[in-house]
Amino acid sequence: MRPHLLLSLSLSFVSIAMTAPAWPTSALEDDIRALKQTSVFALGQVGFIGHISESEQRYRRILQNPTALEDFRRMLDDDGATDEARLYAACGIRALAANEFDTLTRTLRLSGRSVSILRTDILKREALQYPLRMIGESGCNDAYWR
Repeated sequence: MRPHLLLSLSLSFVSIAMTAPAWPTSALEDDIRALKQTSVFALGQVGFIGHISESEQRYRRILQNPTALEDFRRMLDDDGATDEARLYAACGIRALAANEFDTLTRTLRLSGRSVSILRTDILKREALQYPLRMIGESGCNDAYWR
């Protein structure tokens, strides 16, 4: 074989090896990563056909994990997470450590930002403090979000 061809093949394999992940990501890591990017907060049956949103399904899977409280705390403080994702994190904190809810969500509550919320088939922008107050008072039981 010619040296140039051999070098070219070697560089191709190195390039492929460097772009592939070193190990496969877990389903939990995928759920956390995707939930952090959600653009709509929705609980319960939503949309025209009444289904559970993909984001809520991810939230519920994370909630079942033994590291859920720490995962939700990190998401709440993650500058890369959307505010809608932070609402799901607030739901998890309220469910797992209700006594820490007010303290951990204080900065978010005072931020003055707004979020997109889907209730049944109506999508609205709301001030972040209102859904946080509802979560603090009632948790994230979908009956309160209709």
